[in-house]
Amino acid sequence: MLDTAPATLRYEIQTGVFPQSWYPMALSREIATGALTGVDFLGTRVIVYRDSEGRPIVQSAYCPHLGADLSQGQLVEGRVRCPFHHWSFGADGHCVHIPTGDKIPPGATVATYPTAEAWGLIWAFNGTAALFPPPRMPDADEAALVFESHLYGPRPIDPWLGVSNGVDFQHLRALHNISATPPETVAVGPYGIEYRAENQFYSQHGLITGANCFAQHLSAASGDAWMMFTGRAVARGRSMSYFVVGVAASDGAEQRLDAVKAMTMRLIDEDAPVLNTIRFRKGTLVASDRFLARFFNYVAEFPNAPALGG
Repeated sequence: MLDTAPATLRYEIQTGVFPQSWYPMALSREIATGALTGVDFLGTRVIVYRDSEGRPIVQSAYCPHLGADLSQGQLVEGRVRCPFHHWSFGADGHCVHIPTGDKIPPGATVATYPTAEAWGLIWAFNGTAALFPPPRMPDADEAALVFESHLYGPRPIDPWLGVSNGVDFQHLRALHNISATPPETVAVGPYGIEYRAENQFYSQHGLITGANCFAQHLSAASGDAWMMFTGRAVARGRSMSYFVVGVAASDGAEQRLDAVKAMTMRLIDEDAPVLNTIRFRKGTLVASDRFLARFFNYVAEFPNAPALGG
């Protein structure tokens, strides 16, 4: 659906629930086979590990027996073993062994999140089933790009607030001194927002996926660049941010990638003093905020759910 009209801002914070989006849990290179990693997520805690075939698994970190943190346990024969009483859980979350020989209770399970691996990140979806595919880069797949994924660090905001920069064309001029040209329209769907804009200096293809990921393809005389900005909701008002940079796979890609990374870091660092101190409010919007207002409404209307097993 194309949306060009100004929108009335309706965003209200809901406590205890979070957008049903794909969230980056860790850099792929951080999660080795045979190891458990504990990650704070959606106001609770999860474990991230790989099964025997290297596929990522994300599950609730708290044992259903007495609540011990499973990230303090071990992977034994491909199963998560609780550090307290050595109950063991399979990749589907079901308890498969109790050392005392007791009958396994029906409720002896840990919640298992839909999980994916893409763009050098391990992602988990907040829900029992994913409502949409994991985030992607506009106009390219992984095989076509040379890319790097990086952890930027913690932020005292919800992830969606950082993503709002993707449609805040005023701030590109005011904060970053970029000659940005707003698109004529944005395409707003149930789980994403997409647009194209261009001026005499560059063209931009922007894509918001879910409520916490913005990716863009920039094309200019100096070449093409891809960027992805995303964050994991740690708790209400707290997030862990990541970014991905990419260039077309061709001669000189490593040097061009270094330049794109430097530009991306400059943008993030310039945003940081504002985003790290902002006290978000509905505010008084103007006509130039029409796409920003539409984004806030999109977030307000987005499906929400509590953390699994939280």
